[in-house]
Amino acid sequence: MKVLRITNSNDVTPGATTSRPALIARALEAHFGEPVEMVVKTAWPNERMPAIIGKWLDDERPDVVWLSINPFWFNYPSVPLRLRRKLGPLGDRLARLGLDAAANPVIGPSRAFRLARSFLLRTVGGDYHFEPEEILPRIEASIRRILRQEGVVLAVWGPFGRSRWSLTRAQAAAEQRRQAVVVAALERLARDLHFAYGGAGAPLYLSEETPELAPDGFHFGGGYEAESGERHAAVLIQAIEAERGAVTRPA
Repeated sequence: MKVLRITNSNDVTPGATTSRPALIARALEAHFGEPVEMVVKTAWPNERMPAIIGKWLDDERPDVVWLSINPFWFNYPSVPLRLRRKLGPLGDRLARLGLDAAANPVIGPSRAFRLARSFLLRTVGGDYHFEPEEILPRIEASIRRILRQEGVVLAVWGPFGRSRWSLTRAQAAAEQRRQAVVVAALERLARDLHFAYGGAGAPLYLSEETPELAPDGFHFGGGYEAESGERHAAVLIQAIEAERGAVTRPA
């Protein structure tokens, strides 16, 4: 069995959940009694997303596809992006400095940097990378391309919103509203096209603690691997067996 896991940077960032794909593969192997090859890719929802996913499908010919919908795409308020859009060339230079600082393994996780970002987010504000109305047609086109692949099993997962990126009440209200729009649209699409889907209409940070973070202070840490890996494997097992017409074996 070949699984194409279209995921986010948590699964490819050192110190984050990089072992999760292997944990999921082992769980599938144990359940189905067959070898599992896991191919990990990360997606970005620009206008090229459906074509890029189509190329991955052609190259890999997977039996199963996991597509993660990342709230970062539409709910992360980026100060550098705000500066770039508002101040032109000067903003672009300031944005590059900010992005370089965030990526620096010493500066990015530091308390001073986080305080500076919080101050700027409260005063300057941040822009979202994409609007829900931008990404939803691209996600739908990607899903339709996946489902055209003969015999493929698809599971779409997210958004869940386990991290709170907003600081003000207005930002939090926007964050919640935007996530609700995305999840409602994907729920409708899942009903129409008949694929496995899970998402949270309200951000989970409202009802659950944020998982342990990686050393960079942004991605989820390795302690989240087992819990989330088991959950993802269970979703895939259910989707695969539903496609095969089987009943999930009792534990």
